[in-house]
Amino acid sequence: MTVDNKQLTIFGARFEGLCALSIALCQLSILILLIPSCSPNKHVHAEQYTCPMHPTVVQDKPGTCPVCGMDLVLKGKHGEEAKITDELHYLLKPVNSTVISSIKTVVPVRKSMNIRANANGIIVYDTRALTTISSRFNGRIEKLFVKYNFQPIHKGQKLLEIYSPELLTAQRDLLYLLKSDKELIDGTKEKLRLLGVSVEQINQLVSRKEEINSFNVYSSAEGYISNTSENLTSQTELEVREGMYVSAGQTIFKVVNPKNVWAEFDMHSDDAVLVKVNDPLQIKFDESTEVLDARINFVQPFYKNGQSFAKVRVYLSNSNGKYHVGQLITTSFNSTSQDSWWIPLSSRLSLGTKTIVFVKKDGIFQPREITTGYQSDNWLEVLKGIDATDSIAYNAQFMIDSESFIKIYNHEK
Repeated sequence: MTVDNKQLTIFGARFEGLCALSIALCQLSILILLIPSCSPNKHVHAEQYTCPMHPTVVQDKPGTCPVCGMDLVLKGKHGEEAKITDELHYLLKPVNSTVISSIKTVVPVRKSMNIRANANGIIVYDTRALTTISSRFNGRIEKLFVKYNFQPIHKGQKLLEIYSPELLTAQRDLLYLLKSDKELIDGTKEKLRLLGVSVEQINQLVSRKEEINSFNVYSSAEGYISNTSENLTSQTELEVREGMYVSAGQTIFKVVNPKNVWAEFDMHSDDAVLVKVNDPLQIKFDESTEVLDARINFVQPFYKNGQSFAKVRVYLSNSNGKYHVGQLITTSFNSTSQDSWWIPLSSRLSLGTKTIVFVKKDGIFQPREITTGYQSDNWLEVLKGIDATDSIAYNAQFMIDSESFIKIYNHEK
């Protein structure tokens, strides 16, 4: 096939045109790709939402967490920082500077304080009027004429009958000796009297000339029957029963007399040193506006094991039955202290074995251990640890970081 020069020229021209067009298209494509990457302020990122409690849950649109059901929040973009506004700037201030700037301070006051102390108490039986009924011989209770605890009785009332082989033998000896020596008779009568037999019962035995199988026990006092336990009001049922055996010297009943009672108070050791016998005080009765002026009759001279309270007692006459055993009462008394340093009670912080205050020095509050004395209402006496020029935080509770501060302070000490 023969190709002339004209055709070759046309073909070459067309080929060069196609090559130029291809190069132009390639340059245009590269320019289009470079335009987004060259823009410094525009980043194309798809928004993502995540769960605050489960960060592994991520999706590209709002919704709820399939695990806990919480609303999804917009996930922050990498490199973004929160803008510090005025409100946020205030919250970012140091905590101690904020607290210290709002603390009120006081200075110690030296004066003689009128100390007013309070104590709680209760009305109890006067144990001086307590009568004990016991058995003088061995025997068995045949009949019991007292049916319940705190049953009222009167002097000379029959309480129970006791069968006693020992007493029965003594009676038979007397009956046998009635026919013999008078000295032996008198000795046997005396034995019966020592066993608790009255003269009337002995005369009855002599006139009847027949022994008595059961012996009557009579009350020697007036009042209310009570059990033999230490706490007279702890039980409502009697401890003795018919058919029980009793031994010589065993206490069967206690008889309490409500005509005289005690007002007994538990006085804290710090306050107990302020009171003494014959000091005046005021007694207030529970759920009553009545106030009774009285005087202290007894201050317990010791503390019971494991207790830090002393008993303070006032004797009260209750012939009209106005006071009831177990009735709750309160008392208050006044005393005057010597000149000493006093601070508000709120300035004290108790750490158990230590007592501290916060003293301001060079704009900084520092804890300082103190030794305290008496307390009067909202004032506390300081015996050691502060000076007249000290500026003390009015409210010590605002100065601590609770447990962490206590641990650090105790460790340093």
